[in-house]
Amino acid sequence: MRPSPASSGSSSASRRRFFHVLASFGSGLAGAWAGLKTLQSRLARAAPLPPPSSLPRGEELLRMQQDLDQTLVSGQTPSWLMVVDTRKCIGCDACTVACRAEIPTGPNGSIRRVIQKELSLGSRQWAIFKPINCLQCDDPPCAKVVPVGMIRKRPDGIVEFNLEVLKGPYAMAAAAACPVKAIHVDDGKTFTQETPAPQAYERRRFVEYGKTYTRDPETTTLKDTARKCTFCAHRLEAGMLPACVATCIGGAMYFGNANNPSSLIHEITQGRRIFGRHQSLGLKPRVIYLEESMPETVHVDCVGCHS
Repeated sequence: MRPSPASSGSSSASRRRFFHVLASFGSGLAGAWAGLKTLQSRLARAAPLPPPSSLPRGEELLRMQQDLDQTLVSGQTPSWLMVVDTRKCIGCDACTVACRAEIPTGPNGSIRRVIQKELSLGSRQWAIFKPINCLQCDDPPCAKVVPVGMIRKRPDGIVEFNLEVLKGPYAMAAAAACPVKAIHVDDGKTFTQETPAPQAYERRRFVEYGKTYTRDPETTTLKDTARKCTFCAHRLEAGMLPACVATCIGGAMYFGNANNPSSLIHEITQGRRIFGRHQSLGLKPRVIYLEESMPETVHVDCVGCHS
């Protein structure tokens, strides 16, 4: 006996509700599994980790400055390395502001940024902040997509762009090749684009890779040029730490010469668990991230976001 139209419609609606509930359950189960992976601590299968640096930030900066002075006096070629401890990043964006002040960019471009990831785990809201800039890869993908000479790997580890020729389609290709989107193509626009005249801070001159530039819209040569973090090479040569490191309020960034076994940058990396995704991509980065929990806190595993 066939069901009546009414009962047939009711049966179809019931089936739709059943599959909707099943899909919701599956989605919830997947979310629960992802949350479990996120919360799962890997400390149990790792060797005891050193505690995070407890030095006051002022003492850390002094130590890094002394290491920099020692490197410059030695006359030896350094191997620059940046370490980021995301446990200490408070998402204040002071590093972003300092970077823009040191090497100006327009409103649509940024040499560095801070990513915020919000997680709802149990009854608490979690926020993770991650400063991002050029990784200064020892095997840079950007260099593989443009003619030889436009991008070079310096002996000190910095990836240097030739801003005179890395323009137009070459600039776009280099930016597209960067797996962490740390390269932007300067569009020449200013923050005062719609006002009667650019302000003095947008006309000022600055140093990038040893040459002087300006973003004055009337004279700039940087339009359509690929740009990125330089590790503040001009500051290093003048005996100053990178602007982002010197300005970091939370003490989340460290910088120094990896060739110096007595340096803070060498000490801070010993015995640490390091985020391995960048290494797994074959980038050989000069910016490394510590992947550890704070003492007596839930460990938020990086695989929760990088899966």
